[in-house]
Amino acid sequence: MLKENIYQALNLTGFPKNESRQARVKRLPWRIMAAAAVVLLIASAWMLIRGGQGMNRNYPSLLAERTGPNQMKTILLPDSSVVILNAGSVLQYSADLSLTGNREVRLEGNAYFNIKKDAAHKSFVVHAHNLSITVLGTELNVNARSAAAEVGLISGKVKVTNDRRPEEPEYLLPGDKISLDTVRNAFIRSVINTQLYSAWIDGKWNFRHTSLEEIAGLIKEYYGVEVIFTKEKRRRLSINAVIAVGSLQKLIPVLEQTLHIQMLLSGSRLTIE
Repeated sequence: MLKENIYQALNLTGFPKNESRQARVKRLPWRIMAAAAVVLLIASAWMLIRGGQGMNRNYPSLLAERTGPNQMKTILLPDSSVVILNAGSVLQYSADLSLTGNREVRLEGNAYFNIKKDAAHKSFVVHAHNLSITVLGTELNVNARSAAAEVGLISGKVKVTNDRRPEEPEYLLPGDKISLDTVRNAFIRSVINTQLYSAWIDGKWNFRHTSLEEIAGLIKEYYGVEVIFTKEKRRRLSINAVIAVGSLQKLIPVLEQTLHIQMLLSGSRLTIE
């Protein structure tokens, strides 16, 4: 149809079907060929624009919330779920979140989710690197600062799926933590203190006989740094204290003085000597 419209616009007639392609080209003067190319280009551009408009109608625009270093932000999603976004993190979600079939968001960094139960029982899915975390109504902490994403469940129940192995989901109960081993592409389960993993949203950590190994896990999750112990016995050291959640540079001296240890921060690596 496009070809015939071009011919009509140039006052041309169709060519016999049995005529060779080479003969057709020779019959057309170069000016007519150039004009036909221009018309074809305009028509193609018009169709692409119309197609793009159709795609935009099917895929609503995404909103993005970001936090800088040492910054936290509380976000009320369109479905009334609450997300507390940790420092150096990004949350993306649709403006039509409450109207879509599935409530889906994407996280880079660390965040605490308090998911609102949906009357129609629509699932809420958090995409974090290669993980898809499906919940109905619950509280959880998601750390997606690296490809080795981690999920700590505070209350409720969730299903965690490795997008590379969707046929092998894992189900979490309160106090369960799961992380993705990127080398073996497999899940690692552990148990957490739910109060510690949710306390940072109140701006403080309340340590009660908390081991330095547990604190190292919190530091990794909250500040996004790798913690290395040069002496294994340091892991068993414990602390009783209420410490404000602020910069890592302020936390290190408190831990050093309380536990009589030395800690060296170099880039994204914290060494405990």
